[in-house]
Amino acid sequence: MERRNVLKAAAVVGLTAVAQVANADLIVPGRRRPERRPTPQPERIDSAPDAQNYIVLEFFFAQNKEKRDALAAKFDAELIPLRHEIGFDKIGIFTVHDELMKNERGYDAEKFDGVVFTVQQTSSPDLLLSYQDISVKTASKFNLSDDLDFVDEEIIALRCFPSVPKIEVPNTNEGRVLQLRTYNSPNYERNLAKQAMFEDAELQIFRNSGMDPVFFGRTVFGSMAPNVTYMLSFKDDEARRESWSKFVNSDEWKTLSKDPKYSRTATRIRNLFLTPTPNSEI
Repeated sequence: MERRNVLKAAAVVGLTAVAQVANADLIVPGRRRPERRPTPQPERIDSAPDAQNYIVLEFFFAQNKEKRDALAAKFDAELIPLRHEIGFDKIGIFTVHDELMKNERGYDAEKFDGVVFTVQQTSSPDLLLSYQDISVKTASKFNLSDDLDFVDEEIIALRCFPSVPKIEVPNTNEGRVLQLRTYNSPNYERNLAKQAMFEDAELQIFRNSGMDPVFFGRTVFGSMAPNVTYMLSFKDDEARRESWSKFVNSDEWKTLSKDPKYSRTATRIRNLFLTPTPNSEI
């Protein structure tokens, strides 16, 4: 072989060896090769349609039922298009279902009888970070007269479960009943266990029992944190009663509810039955 080709071949071998050494773990005689661990990656926030969306729950506290109903009518007529302009979609507007809540044990009528509930969905976390500015922008176009003033407001932001990444609308019939439930956990570890309980099995038992989810999410910020909050939709109250009866009497639920790894995942539960306004999209 000519001297020039010999030098060329040696250079290639040398560069390959350097690359192999650079990419290899340093091995010291008598010591084991250290375990290669993957570099932790930050959680990806994706705005694709099938990514986990965010839900904003807003509770507007009016002074009484009459003002609540007037505020709900104003929201029903004007709020939905204004929030669509900003970037929210699937907007729901509700009041408590007076008849069903009347018999609900432990219901705080003084607190919730005068509330207008709104549910809004977005795929953008930026809308959550600028929500106060959004409220001011909306208010500039949304003139409320003195008799429609609300006393207080409560905001809860949720991130949808991977298994239910965005709002579903199972039905829009006039007599539908919506159920909003919040499961407060004693700490964040138990809160994650409650989410796992739903995603591993409980959510499927819901569906098998005729209980259609609207959304399932875990609180990003807001009251009763940490919690899991979800909404179910039923075509009417009879369907609701039949579905819950089927659920609580199912063998799958009886087994799941006794699993010790899911103990203490819901130490406080808030249950609300809601009536949608005529233009509510949920």
